[in-house]
Amino acid sequence: MVQALAGIRILDLSWGIAGPLGVLLLAEHGADVIKVEPPGGDPFRSYDGYTVWNRSRRSIELDLKSSDGTTTFRELIASADVIVESFRPGVMTRLGFGYQEIATINPRAILCSIPAYPEGHRYAPRPGYDGLVQASSGQMWEQPGWRMGPIFLHMPMPSMGTAYLVPLGILSALHARETTGRGQHVTTSLFQGALLYTTQIWQDIEHATSQFHELMGKSYPPGIHQQMIFECANRQYLHLSVMSGLTPLKTQDAILELDDAPDPFTFMAMSAEDREIINAKRRAKFLTWDRDALVAEFRANNHAVEPIIEAGEIFDHPQTIANGLVATVIDSVHGSTTQMGVPIHLLGTPGMIQGPQPTVGQHNAEIRAELAAARASTTATVAAQSITQSVAQPITQSVTPSVAGLVATAASVSPRDRGPLADITICDFGQYLAGPFGPMLLSDLGANVIKIEPVTGDAMRMASKPFFGCQRGKRSLALNIKDPAGREIAHELIAQSDIVHHNMTRGVATKLGIDYAAAKQQRGDIIYCNTYAYGLPDPLGRFGGLDPLYQASGGLEFEAGAVAAGNHPLYYRFGMCDASNALLSIVGVLTALRHRDKTGEGQELWTSLHDGGVIYSSDTWLGADGTVHQRPRLDADFNGIDALYRLYRTQDHDWIMIAVTKDAEWQALCGALGLTDLSMDPRFATAHSRSEHRRQIESLLEPAFLLHTARFWSRTFDDLRIPNEIPFDSFDGRRVLHDADNQRLGLVSQYDHAIFGSMRQFGSLINLSETQSRVVGPPPLVGQHSREILEEFNIDTPIIDALIASGAVYQADATLDDYRTRFTN
Repeated sequence: MVQALAGIRILDLSWGIAGPLGVLLLAEHGADVIKVEPPGGDPFRSYDGYTVWNRSRRSIELDLKSSDGTTTFRELIASADVIVESFRPGVMTRLGFGYQEIATINPRAILCSIPAYPEGHRYAPRPGYDGLVQASSGQMWEQPGWRMGPIFLHMPMPSMGTAYLVPLGILSALHARETTGRGQHVTTSLFQGALLYTTQIWQDIEHATSQFHELMGKSYPPGIHQQMIFECANRQYLHLSVMSGLTPLKTQDAILELDDAPDPFTFMAMSAEDREIINAKRRAKFLTWDRDALVAEFRANNHAVEPIIEAGEIFDHPQTIANGLVATVIDSVHGSTTQMGVPIHLLGTPGMIQGPQPTVGQHNAEIRAELAAARASTTATVAAQSITQSVAQPITQSVTPSVAGLVATAASVSPRDRGPLADITICDFGQYLAGPFGPMLLSDLGANVIKIEPVTGDAMRMASKPFFGCQRGKRSLALNIKDPAGREIAHELIAQSDIVHHNMTRGVATKLGIDYAAAKQQRGDIIYCNTYAYGLPDPLGRFGGLDPLYQASGGLEFEAGAVAAGNHPLYYRFGMCDASNALLSIVGVLTALRHRDKTGEGQELWTSLHDGGVIYSSDTWLGADGTVHQRPRLDADFNGIDALYRLYRTQDHDWIMIAVTKDAEWQALCGALGLTDLSMDPRFATAHSRSEHRRQIESLLEPAFLLHTARFWSRTFDDLRIPNEIPFDSFDGRRVLHDADNQRLGLVSQYDHAIFGSMRQFGSLINLSETQSRVVGPPPLVGQHSREILEEFNIDTPIIDALIASGAVYQADATLDDYRTRFTN
């Protein structure tokens, strides 16, 4: 079976996490990925996670500073659709391969650049390790831990966010190329990847109350969703959800045999002190249960619950297995390994692992032979064309063919002044976050997104901050799909749309008459995406669920809380799995769109919160004997994962983050701290030995950092080129959203809401040179655009009037008097 991205060639010059993982999502749907490595190979190959992130590609070893290397790379560019690089801004230009040079070689080529910070930002020249971007972007202060102050995030949030932005930008540019005939320069950054996860917590809103902000507010001890984590016998933990999409057969308290527990409404009306008395009794009951037995009992009674597990246990989870996310890969170094499978499920053109991580330069001869064959073919073609021209007509000018001209000729089409997806219409039936967030990001890329919600409004509207975090740039049609007339309108919209997207529990769309079969009847080439909680198959596919469950099943809460160091599990307040599911879904949708652009075929696809959690632990894998190849672990105080990649407290009770990865930086650090003898100690001569003696080194460094302020150390380290950042407290994002650099570079969006006034959120996450992304406006009111949308879809005015009169459609009134009565009182 031909895969969706067959025929696309990607040259991957990236390293770290974002580039390799982002490209992996494209490679395993058919793209031919060639990893271009410097002499000796990618320096990050020593990290075990590359065993997964680097698979499904070929490797060629090139010195881009040599004549042979640059010549070969120019030939590769001429044959490529996409080039991906993660240098600091300007480095590719200095190598002779900036975007203008690439476009001269191949006008259809897309260059995707992934620096740590956007070009033109004051941080752009600074070192860009993930931990440093965590600090500079404000994320370390956003997540509460088991101590006050900034904490190190074990999940590399900036890099993981960017890993999704990379394929989104590439696939959008490939779609735009179908119209323009040209490639373009796509840029994103780790800084923008960090902003991605602030969608439901960083909003500066003119008419918002303290209650609005505190729903998702930071608190000590950690608040939102944390209270649903319970300890069972033998210090094992589970995370219980308040929603499952199913009708419970027994209450949670009945299962626990908590006889005197009040009903939920009475409990919520009780004083905080009385609630705590009940909660203490509840926690005591959990301690009497074996965790796995209790999980089974909750599930049998239709409650959504997950054991909080380590990353290595993911492969034993029944839903991981059912979703095809457990794969055996024969690695050239490690032998038989168990790795994460393909997390995007295209049912028409399924993805597949193409092969293990290649060795450095493994495909040198193969790739060079392909280039030689292409040269020979080009020479023969030019010769044949020359003979034909000489016979058919007089030669009026000499022809000097260029590689660019032979490979591709760009159409003379002016760049669109809208986004790369401006010709795409999406019916968004999703609610809450994991469904609507993906279409919101596609709206930022130019898509016409129609939010189709009940006439009573999206159920998430009750929680304004999370709702606003996934709805901007859309128009709202309030429609009762359960009404036959409303269902007919839904079918009319689907017939004229490109994509249907939602997050309904399995079977619900079928009951409503808008499942894939029904949608395909309306439009044969429709692209249809359902983002589930667990996934399509059993054993748990019937359940719904919320983000924290999959932080539990994906290993995040175990690692975030440093449970192995003796702490309790910790929930990330950013909604990591909601975002991951949404992003997987739209990478899948755009992959399917690329396939439709080439073949005319639509298809169905799905993703899940569960798989969205698994991908965060994708750098964990099992050896042939079942040994878990773990990532570095967080210490009990949330400082970091290594003595030289962590936070240190300073004299002024502030903190500084360092990322010392090179021997020269180690020598300079010891000198700056007055610990020159430490740098001469043979026990600490290599990075590996320094990691092995982590605690010993930390015990010497910690008191040294207390001798001066964070600002003193940062300036000193800057002089010595020691990578560092002082963690930035953004005050709920306000400092970021009002930052002059961020505003100038389009990283902040501002618009006016009819009720809440001026609103600020993050802005452009992906920049495209030819078809720029844009934010078109605020989250819509319920039914704000109902009449407008129906008119655009050629529904006659008398029919629209009848639909509104019957209640099948709701249209917000111009004065908003009725609207305020219905939805804001």
